[in-house]
Amino acid sequence: MAGILTDIPGKPGRFWGDNTTYVGPSKPPAWLLRLLGNRWSYNLTGLLAGLRLFARRKHCQGVVTDGGSSGMVFAWLQALCPWGRKPHVLIDCLWYTPSSRLGRSFKSLRLRLAARAVHRFVVWASHEVEDYARAFGLRREQLEYVPFHHTLHNYEFEVRDDGYLFAGGNYDRDYRTLIDAVRPLDMQVWIASQRRELFADLALPDHVRVEGTTTSGFRQAMAAAKLIVVPMQKGLLHSGGQQTCLNAMYLGKPTIAVGRRWAVDFITDGEDGLIVDYEDPQGLRRAIRWVLDHPDAARRMGERARQRAAWFTTERCMRAVHDLVTNTAGAIPPLPTTRPHFRPEPVHDVCTSSSIR
Repeated sequence: MAGILTDIPGKPGRFWGDNTTYVGPSKPPAWLLRLLGNRWSYNLTGLLAGLRLFARRKHCQGVVTDGGSSGMVFAWLQALCPWGRKPHVLIDCLWYTPSSRLGRSFKSLRLRLAARAVHRFVVWASHEVEDYARAFGLRREQLEYVPFHHTLHNYEFEVRDDGYLFAGGNYDRDYRTLIDAVRPLDMQVWIASQRRELFADLALPDHVRVEGTTTSGFRQAMAAAKLIVVPMQKGLLHSGGQQTCLNAMYLGKPTIAVGRRWAVDFITDGEDGLIVDYEDPQGLRRAIRWVLDHPDAARRMGERARQRAAWFTTERCMRAVHDLVTNTAGAIPPLPTTRPHFRPEPVHDVCTSSSIR
């Protein structure tokens, strides 16, 4: 057997196990991007990857794809040609609700057709299990929540405190709420985003700068921050922010997440981070002020965050996905969803949910 086929790049032995075969391409070449643009280039690349996976599936144990075009193409082919069907797990199911009724109906139809041959759709936010099932008419048992992972291994950066608040990301962020929250504060704020159009109608205070950076620069900017805010948008079916949140926690930074429905997967409010409601600039400002006014308690909170995030490793995440494929002959063992076993120090000056409102 050829083990597991996947179109998701990874290092064998760390990401997927030693018995894994990569089938690409996963990203379109630069010339294709210039010719067709981003959307159609990725769709075409995904189509080719899905066809190659289908052609090579005969001798494999199972298949892992992303939730985009490659995964959909492979799933549709297995649904239409069921002979020789292999267990198929889709990860990165980053799905949103189309704005039109026709678009929603078409997307539900595509996903239900794929579901005829998919063993598990893996989601990175626990609420997406119920929300995706309801939005697209999928069976709840086909949706599996796997906690995401931090991504700081094998990168060079220096952890220090340069005194600024950091936030970053190009998609699904609510920077309006963040800017309103920090407007009256005497603190430097760095928002790392390359999408200047997000700020076109926002009046930026002098102490707030918007400046994009590289992937390595993003990690270093986080490592040098005093605290990190992850300001996510309200009302989206899919919740992002997991990678930024876990990286911030693993760096030992006081971390403030905007949006309870996704942040509760990682943060126990008032213990290893702070959670603020969506579109609540006053609540966010109180949380930021608490961090600034209680440096010792905030430092201890950051240390508990580091201990908590240490459990969310890439190896654990990818092994869970790997096991969803290899254990399809029997019962799938439940994935750990509880907190890691550590005993935080008892403190009385840590900010609780009620004390910051």
